[in-house]
Amino acid sequence: MPTASSANPAWTLAKGDTPADIVLSGEIDFTATPAVRDRLLAAIEDGPPEIVLHLAGLDYVDSSGLALFIEAKKRLAEAGRTIRIADISPQVAKIFHLTQLGELFGLPE
Repeated sequence: MPTASSANPAWTLAKGDTPADIVLSGEIDFTATPAVRDRLLAAIEDGPPEIVLHLAGLDYVDSSGLALFIEAKKRLAEAGRTIRIADISPQVAKIFHLTQLGELFGLPE
């Protein structure tokens, strides 16, 4: 799937092998977050009961990207649905653990 903008090709969001899978890669910072938000929220709308994020190709995420993941989790929870992270790059895993958000998304300690 193409990136959200040809002017900012720093990230991609694609469907995975199953309808539950969403693959994010590249870098998500405050300049990319609004476009990523639009794509991610559209991708999770009316989907399966559990969404599975694949973040192995995500090289960087800042606080605005973390806030987006929390927003997605909250929206899904309000609809009785869940979200978890299946795989994650080491550098992004470190950010999740430093901010103590890993447990929220099913990451091992």
